[in-house]
Amino acid sequence: MRAVYLTGPTIYLRALQADDKDVAMAWHQSPFPIDATRAEQILNEVHSDPWDSREWLLAIARLADDAVVGSVRIYFWRDEASVRVHTAPWVTDADAVQAEALRLVLPWLRDERERLLIELNLPADQPATLAAAEEAGFTARARLREYFARPGHRVDLVVYQWVHPIVEAAHA
Repeated sequence: MRAVYLTGPTIYLRALQADDKDVAMAWHQSPFPIDATRAEQILNEVHSDPWDSREWLLAIARLADDAVVGSVRIYFWRDEASVRVHTAPWVTDADAVQAEALRLVLPWLRDERERLLIELNLPADQPATLAAAEEAGFTARARLREYFARPGHRVDLVVYQWVHPIVEAAHA
């Protein structure tokens, strides 16, 4: 069962399921692999109390074959949220997948979940992902030089934020 509002042209977002422990490298962001036992522990921790959780972990799945190709991790505190998008290392169109995931999750957080501040940390070498953030009304606020390791070089991290107009008006 898919949430229509979290379904795009090629991917959809859904809660992680017990069977996803077998494909943990697709959704767990870490330079080190984890086995199914550790993945199951993580799933149990994240889903222990979904109604009172400060962290949500959603799977990014392809519509074509339902394969999990990444994840969206959302951290909540007060009226704020921080979003991290991850794609599996073997995904060749990671930039496009992450951009589509942001196009699904950002309006949902902004308009339905009514967050007052949303933050994104994005790699500077993914133009489609950066464009998706900007299309959603996010502004680049900071840049950390050479933050992400890539084969043979490093890439900057760009911090994007969206601030609710009410908050901006109160601080003007």
